[in-house]
Amino acid sequence: MSKTKGEVKTERVLKALNHEEPDRVPITDFFWSLFLQEWQKRNSEDIFIYDYYDLDILVVSPNMDPRVMRSRFIEKNDEYMIYETGWGSIIKRQVEAPMPMFLEFGIKSAAEYEKFEFDDPLDPRRYYDERDDIINTGDTYLVLPSFAETVERYKDDYFIFGSVCEPFEALWRCRGTEGALMDLVLYPDETQAFIDRLTEHMLAIGKKQIEMFNLKGMYIWGDVAYDKGMFFSPELWRKMFYPAVKKLCTEFHAMGAKIIYHGCGNARAIYEDLIDAGVDCYNPLEAKAGLDVVELKRQYKGRLAFNGNIDVRVLAEGDKDAIRREVLRKLNAAKGGGYIISSDHSVAANVPPENYDYLVQLVREYGRYPLDLGEFDEEI
Repeated sequence: MSKTKGEVKTERVLKALNHEEPDRVPITDFFWSLFLQEWQKRNSEDIFIYDYYDLDILVVSPNMDPRVMRSRFIEKNDEYMIYETGWGSIIKRQVEAPMPMFLEFGIKSAAEYEKFEFDDPLDPRRYYDERDDIINTGDTYLVLPSFAETVERYKDDYFIFGSVCEPFEALWRCRGTEGALMDLVLYPDETQAFIDRLTEHMLAIGKKQIEMFNLKGMYIWGDVAYDKGMFFSPELWRKMFYPAVKKLCTEFHAMGAKIIYHGCGNARAIYEDLIDAGVDCYNPLEAKAGLDVVELKRQYKGRLAFNGNIDVRVLAEGDKDAIRREVLRKLNAAKGGGYIISSDHSVAANVPPENYDYLVQLVREYGRYPLDLGEFDEEI
């Protein structure tokens, strides 16, 4: 019996994550809605971009909101919308703006952590209802088909990853970044107790996803850094967040799932800790934060796989020679496996679709093993 495309791609990605060379370097990405709009003008609204480029990984997320609810609109017109979310936050979205503006957060002080309520993480609505929660709507307001319907539709075509948030990613959505950072220092006990509750909430949601479809992969969303370094000291992270990440990794590994940790900015200060916690692969490796996947491969070869690092600034500028140099040089990180190629965060509206076409073309041409990178070949 022949294998499905999804089975072939799963084998390919798993080999890469296990630091082995598959048939070709896996490729995936995330796309901003304004890029998709431009791309669809050239192609068709009926074509799924992951199908068009035959990408390997598709990340599908259930509703992780503490409270399971449809967005409650407060104001809506042709220019913007304001609505309440299941995190307790109030969001404003402008039609031409790519990201949500948080007007209010569900938790106003550390004193409110203890009484903040979580709906059942196993509530069927999280997995079987349409999704318009923050994680899934991304940079615009959308109503998406359910988690279960989406996985069922695409499980034969891709390596499906589920996803959860690590505690800081969830904490700031309830409290706001400024409030969360203040509380970590001024009210560590109250904040730690809430971090523990967030961890159990996400753990249950992650395990449910794996159980439903026997998923072999889990993304952990965890932005704990910016382009200059960590939001807080590595020591504080190790004390308050490392145990949570380790617990998530341990439980998901026990169920047979590989872990890709998504952290924006430059979090190199905790890479060794993430390896120790059980993270298999790090994404997205923002080039503008000074990260270079070839350098990282030399340092962490065989211990941590990587996903990302193709500089979207190069993709946006439109110079084919520069794009070729960027892609072929970064493919050195795929020697011996351990690399899944993608942009260094996501493909935004300033990237011409034809430039992304060229990226995929280069990966298809030069990403087959054994790699032949010509003048861009480097020792690893």
